[in-house]
Amino acid sequence: MAQLPKLLLNAKYMVSVEGRGTGKSYDIGFMMARIIHDMPRSVTTLTGKSYGQLLTRTLPSSLKLLNAMGWVKDKTYVIGKKPPSGFRQPYEAINKFDNVITFVNGTAFAMVSQSEPGSGRGANSDFEIVDEALLLDREQYNNEVAPTNRGNNDRFGKKSPNPVPYHHGFKYCSSMPTNKEGRWLLEYGEYYQRERGVKLFSEWNRIVTLQVALLDVVRAYRAAKEGGTEAQAAEAVGEFRAQWAEIARLRRRIVPFVSRDGVLFTLANAYDNIDMLGMDYLLSNQQKLPYLIFMTEIMNMFYDKVEDCFYALKEAKHVYYNAYDNARVLAAASEHGYALSTEDYQSCEYDRDCLPTEPLEVCFDWGSSICLMVVHQERHWDYVEDCASEQVCQTQINEFFVKPDKMDGMMITDLILKFNKYYLNHGNRTVYFYKDRYGDHRNPNVRNNETFNEMAIRELVAAGWRVVPRMHPGMEPPQSDKYNLWARILSETSPTLPKFRINGNRCKYTLISMYNTKVKTVDREFKKDKSSERASSGVPAEEATHFGDAVDKLIWTKYGAAISTRHGGAGYVRWKKS
Repeated sequence: MAQLPKLLLNAKYMVSVEGRGTGKSYDIGFMMARIIHDMPRSVTTLTGKSYGQLLTRTLPSSLKLLNAMGWVKDKTYVIGKKPPSGFRQPYEAINKFDNVITFVNGTAFAMVSQSEPGSGRGANSDFEIVDEALLLDREQYNNEVAPTNRGNNDRFGKKSPNPVPYHHGFKYCSSMPTNKEGRWLLEYGEYYQRERGVKLFSEWNRIVTLQVALLDVVRAYRAAKEGGTEAQAAEAVGEFRAQWAEIARLRRRIVPFVSRDGVLFTLANAYDNIDMLGMDYLLSNQQKLPYLIFMTEIMNMFYDKVEDCFYALKEAKHVYYNAYDNARVLAAASEHGYALSTEDYQSCEYDRDCLPTEPLEVCFDWGSSICLMVVHQERHWDYVEDCASEQVCQTQINEFFVKPDKMDGMMITDLILKFNKYYLNHGNRTVYFYKDRYGDHRNPNVRNNETFNEMAIRELVAAGWRVVPRMHPGMEPPQSDKYNLWARILSETSPTLPKFRINGNRCKYTLISMYNTKVKTVDREFKKDKSSERASSGVPAEEATHFGDAVDKLIWTKYGAAISTRHGGAGYVRWKKS
């Protein structure tokens, strides 16, 4: 159902913001099929943040749909190689086919990875497709890819005897942006209010709220059928029908339409594909996913991040997504017949931001509701700018966590097991272990009365790591000092402090934690609002302030001397490598 507006309304520009389960990749497959039929021998750019994203998330489902429509790999289309002599050629000559999908009628789709600067520069194109557009570096895209959308007006455009309405248009598919850097996508939907007075995102959030409430009604009905009365079941059925009717009424208020400028903007979530997914898909994901992930990635709720934030973190400045070793990913994808799963490359070997010759830096946050760790490396490479940096880049390359309800053994053991499995083939076996002071408290529930830190170190040593402990020698600094240190680091105004960079693919929960940690003023000093850590807050532990706390400990231990001498004086040192 989510695909119907795009198929029925003949828009030139299509922007789809949809949650998981709506068939975004199938939607791209439908668009590819239209292009193959309507514009033979055309060239379309297919852009993603990385080849890994395109090859593991986008293409498998898109090609599955095309296969179901009769297109057969290595017979009627080829991927990543020069097409056979019997294939027609695109109107725009292509000299290198490494990242090109070519069909027998000469239609070509050129994969463009933003993590490979310059890969979008090439032959003139006829259409643009972008998957997960919220991850785009928009400036890079506008400089490299968008200007190529200018070819073959005489064959498909206004000068053609049979113009294709969407020629030189684009199709952007994306999940809901959760930060302001991705909000440019949502600007395409502003025409709803401008042209029809519809407050699209407010109405959409009302619908999503009712849809989530409907899940409780489904549970009530099932409980009544299993152990309740017929009257209770009938009451649940009546409530379900009433809420469903209200959702349908609200949906009619935001019926998609094409703007005067030819833009079609649509919102959808798993309910739009409920006939295929079933209600259990939603019920199951609501149970197993963190609340924020469920609401944004499944339910597609419009979400505002905290404005008064403890961390002045900026997506475009501090977060990078170009961390995959594309050569390895492409090789693995070819070996798997271009049906690579994200689980197939959960290893440091596929991470170009993990230097195998350098030590890893880790810091933990121990608790009864969650145990977690962050993984850093100190580099002289800026992955946001993708160039060498004279200034040190303190780079967070990964995160791991375990919770007591989702583990096989003890939390610490399971956490270290995750880390060891991922970094099994890391060349340098030294780990700088930045201690959480709480982790030195002895716990009677821990084997041999070991502390959390002692147990973690023992597990790491047993796995072949050389562990070098680090701890700042002074008292725990006030949060206002941490706030000031972060302000200076993130502003990048001090040459004696590092740049901070974080992997946006691997460190999703650290970003959620940092983006949503409010700052409050107490006794004229800035402090973290740690209310999200309370059990009564309803915030899952992995989305609370814990991950931010772990990063704080590492950053303060290494760089705290630059900001304060009130609580330890010269004892705050920036550790040198051993």
